[in-house]
Amino acid sequence: MSLNAGLNRRAFLRNAGMTALVGAVGSGTSLATGATLAAADTLAENGGKFDFDTPYNRVGTDCTKWDQPMRTYGIDSLVAGMGIADMDFRCAPAITKALTERLQHENWGYLDQPRSFVEGIAAWNKRKYNINVNPDSVVVTTGVHPALIAALKTFSPPGSKVLLLTPTYNGFYGDIRYVGCTPEESPLKIGSDGRHSIDFEDFERRISHDTNTFILCNPQNPTGNMWSRADLARLGEICLRRRVVVLADEIHCDFNNKGVAYTPFMTLDNKDVVMNSLTFKAASKSFGLAAMKCGWFFSDNMDYMRRVRANNRTDLTTLGMIASKSAYEGGEDWLRQVVEYIDANHAFVESYVKANIPLMKAYKPEGTYLQWVDVSQIVDKIGAKKTAADQSTGGRTVTPETIVEQWLVKNARVHLNQGASYGVGGAGRMRMNIATSRKTLENALASMATALHRV
Repeated sequence: MSLNAGLNRRAFLRNAGMTALVGAVGSGTSLATGATLAAADTLAENGGKFDFDTPYNRVGTDCTKWDQPMRTYGIDSLVAGMGIADMDFRCAPAITKALTERLQHENWGYLDQPRSFVEGIAAWNKRKYNINVNPDSVVVTTGVHPALIAALKTFSPPGSKVLLLTPTYNGFYGDIRYVGCTPEESPLKIGSDGRHSIDFEDFERRISHDTNTFILCNPQNPTGNMWSRADLARLGEICLRRRVVVLADEIHCDFNNKGVAYTPFMTLDNKDVVMNSLTFKAASKSFGLAAMKCGWFFSDNMDYMRRVRANNRTDLTTLGMIASKSAYEGGEDWLRQVVEYIDANHAFVESYVKANIPLMKAYKPEGTYLQWVDVSQIVDKIGAKKTAADQSTGGRTVTPETIVEQWLVKNARVHLNQGASYGVGGAGRMRMNIATSRKTLENALASMATALHRV
């Protein structure tokens, strides 16, 4: 039974920090009971529609997205946790079913990874994206981070540089520091429409004799760029010519908005470019399985794979493997519907912000479930630069974006990720995760609009 079974509407609104916004939620809203959820599962499995509209309460489950901000800021409620990159939806029924069945066997001894697991990974990539993945090349890891660290250890000696297109996923900086390397940042260009693009001349200028790897984020987190085939081909050709290995993190690949295609790096026409790369993936973003600690990487270059495998130490969990395997075997229709729902959420955010939050700018991205919002006017309005300077003492640096993060939690009970942590290009920006119910999303935006209107 769900953690939420038996919770009434008043308890949910209190725990999720929505008590002050009851009117906005609407009198017909209620949490699904266990019976209702079971009925919804049956409906969906018979070709019906999955329910992403009913808010799903994650408070009290030691959730990074919701519980951590409340602990950090000492508050007892939150309208919305919109920071860490995971989804608020109930997972695909196929995953719950597979995990429940395995839990009936009450022994958790050492795990033998079946051949069918890597074959399922290869089949998914072929069916969805026409990637010809050799199952013998697939290496399973405890997530993309350990895999990237293994690759960096292989190709980038301590003290060397790792190339990044910024702003980019802030977790890369931790991986780079861990192996004793230095990030080399090539800032994306920003057009008059607020969209980001690659500065190829700057990108190549950043490559020196001690630049051995480039971490490609495809799609780009946090900007939401879904890189085109031409973009990827040009990046790949530069890296091949300059002897820089491409480490393609494509973990957000399943989230492409309508009219935009995801291009896997491995499908580029130049096979020499493809052979100079490794691809890193997982089911964790697509199916909300981050805590299951399961990912994988692969390449057509078996020499690269052999060398990186030697630096990879995998501690695979039984439940992580079962969750990922069942997601690929039975979760495709759920994923299709959640991608469509998030696409509509993106459009809703863009129109709502434009109409109701003049101090913020939001643009519908090409992919991911992340919005890279411009808060530079908020920085100015609340005096965030001066506050940050005043708080930067004793060798501790506080950014204006951190002040905005704190301000939004205190005044709107909404938590976003501060933009400066995403590298060059993060000034005046915040990352907002919109993978939640429409009601929660609307409440969060309304709360920010109200708080900012008072400034």
